[in-house]
Amino acid sequence: MKKQSNDKLFNSLKKGLNEAIEFSDGNSNLKLKQTSISVPKLPNFKGKDIKNIRTKLHLTQSVFANTLGVSEKKVEAWESGRNIPQGPAQRMLFVLKNNSDPLDVLGIKVS
Repeated sequence: MKKQSNDKLFNSLKKGLNEAIEFSDGNSNLKLKQTSISVPKLPNFKGKDIKNIRTKLHLTQSVFANTLGVSEKKVEAWESGRNIPQGPAQRMLFVLKNNSDPLDVLGIKVS
């Protein structure tokens, strides 16, 4: 049974590799869809920018911190310029700044 499973795997890999070679040589009848994705450069929000985003959303530092999944002290440090948000936080700030209803996008309900 194990040999049969290995043979099946080998044949599948071999078929896939042969199709890849044919495709790269331009000899393939395969209908493949190609998608290009462009990821913009990581934004660089600083203290004043972050405070503007938060106040535009009418959020306290505490609620804003909860929205981003960080501590309130971290938001305070960002807004005062003592610290700068890194990777994922910068992307999240970009989402919050550039969407017409960013809290809804994140599933956050305001009442």
